[in-house]
Amino acid sequence: SSISAQASHRSLLLQRRPCPLKMQGTSVAASAGSIGDLFTSLGAKPPVLGEEYARLKEQLRPPQAALGEAWQRLEEAIAKEALEIAQKGSGVIPEVDFAAIEANGGHFPAEVAHAIQKRGCVVVRNTVDPELALAMKADAERYIAANKDKLAGFPQDNPMVWEVYWSKAQMKMREHARMLATQTALNRLWHCRASGDESPVDVHRPLTYCDRLRIRKAGDKSFTLGPHIDGGSTERWEDEEYRKVYSSIMNCDWEEYDAFDATHRAEAKYDLYGKNVGACTVFRSFQGWLSLSNSGKGKGALLLAPLLREATAFLILRPFLEDVAASSFCGANPGKAQDLFPEFHQKLIDCMVPIPDVGPGDSVFWHCDLIHAVEGSHGGSEDAAVFYIPSVPFCARSDAYVKAQAEALRLGRTPPDFPPNHFEVSCEGRGQVEDLSEEGKKAMGVSC
Repeated sequence: SSISAQASHRSLLLQRRPCPLKMQGTSVAASAGSIGDLFTSLGAKPPVLGEEYARLKEQLRPPQAALGEAWQRLEEAIAKEALEIAQKGSGVIPEVDFAAIEANGGHFPAEVAHAIQKRGCVVVRNTVDPELALAMKADAERYIAANKDKLAGFPQDNPMVWEVYWSKAQMKMREHARMLATQTALNRLWHCRASGDESPVDVHRPLTYCDRLRIRKAGDKSFTLGPHIDGGSTERWEDEEYRKVYSSIMNCDWEEYDAFDATHRAEAKYDLYGKNVGACTVFRSFQGWLSLSNSGKGKGALLLAPLLREATAFLILRPFLEDVAASSFCGANPGKAQDLFPEFHQKLIDCMVPIPDVGPGDSVFWHCDLIHAVEGSHGGSEDAAVFYIPSVPFCARSDAYVKAQAEALRLGRTPPDFPPNHFEVSCEGRGQVEDLSEEGKKAMGVSC
């Protein structure tokens, strides 16, 4: 992209112009907050959608006969997948050691790649050394303790997810050579149908998207993050470019849907409402985190619904069934995450399983459309601690974002997508641009 095009993208990031469709009685003005403002299950208000959403639905509604036939095929496919998931449990989630990626020239082995593309998720063992991961947790805890009077998080009275982005420990793990190599391998699972000389997405060049950290205490029952998908909610139907991602589903040919075609994701608008509550506004191929502790089933584990194509088709087509109110998109909440609800999505919720047990230095990644949640109760004996580190391939919109994000780092301010608390401006020991390695600077869009 040209310099002027990139400047235009940066301008859009700053303007945060809302889409014409709005919730009744709501404002699009940004306000400070926490992760709790992004999810209905953590306290965000349920949506009340206006008549404009009913009109939108009628404009998009597939022919009734084709929809009925597609839905029948879909329910049969989900029933078959649900049986296998129930039989295998956590064993259905692909696992691979980082050494296998390294030995395969920076690519996942073929059988693992196929499994990831089917299941939409993967556990990467030994992404970093366990001792290093434990040391980084300790460093982050010292940073929080040294600045506790300046920091906050969710829940407000006893934070588990901190509004912290610029600890040196987080920055070191984001730029770690193995983390960047893992992100590149993940991005290489994607492809584009280029319309010109250049692909809109460079899957060989990872960018760093700076996110929060979680240190969930044993016994906690407050971080009850319910089933949801990231990447916007109503935007999947509202934004014309975003809709193109799911065109085969909307045409009732869901079997032809390619979840790893990035052609229309680079310029899709994932947040039309500019609420700055943590909804990612760029193409994030996989959300992910680096484990800093031992965790697993019964210990506040991540829950995944590992049937990517079928679940996505279900979510996209479900609002058009006859039992859904005219203006409803099955709980989709503009400017928030796409929460799932039993009255609409029970068959998908029933497919959720905990990830395999993980230890310090393991990482977990899941496709940007994959349903996930967190166990409501942490019954373990140690912290369930992670640094959120997603995978983001280079494209013009993402490049503009990371440059704005780099400016936030320079000033100690919150990254652009997140609540503008700016808690870290005067924090002792905060990371600086000068702390980045050369590869870290490249991934952060900082000139070396």
